[in-house]
Amino acid sequence: MLDRAVGALAANARSVLVYGPSGIGKSRVARTVADRLADDGWCILAASGNTALSAVPLGALAPVLAHDPGPMVSAAGDPVALFAAASNAVRSIAAGRRTLLAVDDVSVVDSVSVTLIAQLVETGLVRLIATVRESDPVPDALLSLASSGDSVRLDVAPLDVHEVSELLTRALGGPIAHRDAVELHRIAHGNPLFLRELAIGAADAGSLVASDGLWQLVGEPVGTPALRDLIRARLRALGDDERDAVERLALCEPLAFDEFARPGGPEALAKLEMRGLIRVDETAARMRVGLAHPHYAAAVRDSIPRIRAVSLLREQADLVASRPMDPGDELRVAIWRLDAGYPTDPGILSRSAALARMAHDRRTAERLAAAAIAAGADDAESLLLHGELLWSLGRAEEALATLARAEERAVADGAPDELLAAIGAARADVFGGDPLGSARGIELLESLEDALPGQTATIALSKAVLLVNLEYGHRALEHVETAAAAAGDSRFEQAILDLSRAMPVSILGRSDEAIASAQRAVAFAKGPRSVIPQRRAEIVLAHVLIAADRLDEARATVIESLHDAIRHDDELTARLDEFMMGRIFWAFGRLDTAARWFRDTVSGAELHGPKSLREFGLCFLAIVAAEQGDLATARRLRSRVIDGLDEDNSVTALADAWIAAADGATDAAAATILTRVDEIVPRGAVMVAAGLLHHLARFGSKAHARTAADRLGELAEATGAPEVERRRAHARAEADGDAAALRAAGAEWESIGHLLYAAEAFASAGQAARAAGRGRASTADLQR
Repeated sequence: MLDRAVGALAANARSVLVYGPSGIGKSRVARTVADRLADDGWCILAASGNTALSAVPLGALAPVLAHDPGPMVSAAGDPVALFAAASNAVRSIAAGRRTLLAVDDVSVVDSVSVTLIAQLVETGLVRLIATVRESDPVPDALLSLASSGDSVRLDVAPLDVHEVSELLTRALGGPIAHRDAVELHRIAHGNPLFLRELAIGAADAGSLVASDGLWQLVGEPVGTPALRDLIRARLRALGDDERDAVERLALCEPLAFDEFARPGGPEALAKLEMRGLIRVDETAARMRVGLAHPHYAAAVRDSIPRIRAVSLLREQADLVASRPMDPGDELRVAIWRLDAGYPTDPGILSRSAALARMAHDRRTAERLAAAAIAAGADDAESLLLHGELLWSLGRAEEALATLARAEERAVADGAPDELLAAIGAARADVFGGDPLGSARGIELLESLEDALPGQTATIALSKAVLLVNLEYGHRALEHVETAAAAAGDSRFEQAILDLSRAMPVSILGRSDEAIASAQRAVAFAKGPRSVIPQRRAEIVLAHVLIAADRLDEARATVIESLHDAIRHDDELTARLDEFMMGRIFWAFGRLDTAARWFRDTVSGAELHGPKSLREFGLCFLAIVAAEQGDLATARRLRSRVIDGLDEDNSVTALADAWIAAADGATDAAAATILTRVDEIVPRGAVMVAAGLLHHLARFGSKAHARTAADRLGELAEATGAPEVERRRAHARAEADGDAAALRAAGAEWESIGHLLYAAEAFASAGQAARAAGRGRASTADLQR
């Protein structure tokens, strides 16, 4: 953009107009272009529009062209004399140099200055670069110039997420969590000015904090007073009808077009749209209106007196409630009445909380559920809903306390066994989010099996999830089949079974079956009114795709899921997605990127949970550091992992093995790997064992590679899994030093995106070819 503007002005363009909303960086673009031309010897004249001076003739230009503006202002009534005076002034200041006139906010420059600018450009005395706010018209005197063939238009686009992340990293002096960069990008609309003020305000308010070397949001990003003043200044010129519409939207957006009942409402909305202050959405059945920028709402809400806010909220709620309502309308009315602070029926609040959860608005759903309980809806079902919402928001301790109350209430009220089983399954799910909690969750579920013999299916499926966490593939699948025997034929029940079956079948090495099951579950979850959360189903699909070495498909699934989780405050899903992004890039061999995602996982789990992913993230960070040869960092990270995790998961064994291998103790590393493999193969954790054995083959010892190849051969023969055979072939080629086989292994890894494994295989092929005296082949392999 800058090169285009500089090149155009230096060639034959008479003007460059820079368009964009306030704060987007138009002025910086214009200044940078002017600075670059100044470095090339141009004379730069700078002027700026000012609303307060827009009625003063020559208020913008006279100070630029004359030390004593008086004579020029006096000549304003004589266009010929004025142009002559201005021309002489430009020639005197330029002293033979090419001249650029840089005008900021040209739309609010006084009309006499605009006319003079047009004359100076038309006669070739100056070239022009001017900024134009997105919602403002180009002054009439400049229209012909702006539309001519020798005028260049530049539209300054908002920053994208990656640019926001980079800018915030520079401003904060350290990296920011990806999910929070996405959130700040959404709120700021990519506007650098808004972004800066939001980040400063959030840091000052303590809602943007550094945790484990990573900046994260722990509360709502609050803008600075300067940002709020900037927004209010833009709204100050609104008429009464326009202000009423803006205030209603700030409190209640979005609103349907026909929900502005005040006389003059449609005309006010038309004016607001022309000003660029509202957005109109026509994708739904009814036209909806909202404020153009999320932070406008906060700034306006802060300025509305409480009595006025209550009046508007009640008025809007009563208006919508007076008409036939669909579930979405009922939800909006419940929120508005809650915000207004007057009583709402607890049953309506509970129903609205369930509707908000179906709409993926978890924060609103939790608030409504808490309000329902406070209003008297302390029945077991309401408490269960609130507990599940708290867990999805990462508030595990509160979730457990609420679910314990739900169980007490259910027992006291003689609730049906189905509800008791659901509460127990929810508690076990929360236990599973603790680093050492899966065993505790299984113990709870086993006690429920004895107490609720008719709820075998529900309990068995929950146990299967926790058993997969503990790498018990056979037992997990047995529980799924037990549940299947008791299940009905409904699409919902079959989808739940598919979802539960996918993970056990995957770690048993039956990848095609696992992927098909997960895909059926996702297809059902995407259907209308499905009670299976789509993103949770996609997490399972991503897991089995990673296990099947289908990394590109897994990444596409996880990225979409992650951004959706960020939009809907789903901390649990966001954390799982961050962790899987780390796993995917680790498998790709992009270790720095993987480490970034694992750091996001660790710091996010520290603040928002689940705590188990903190430990797994630390282990993978230790592995990455060891793979990169940073032994001190690997040991430091491993030392932060809680004691006892090695009994539950193989990732600790892999971290210990890589640290030992990086320290030159390959025999100790091999012993750690083989001990763990002996423990988990009888459990049915075939794919976990295959992964561990493949790492053993990567440690550089032909003897250990041979052991790995033999053990992988046994697993491949037992399962027929192509993923296991792929690892066996690589290990055997490493053990034999077979250049051709290593080359084939490298090509195979490269074809599926595992570039680190591919590079290692080609490097080994090059070494084997060199040892065989085939120098040219060795060079080709090493270069590849």
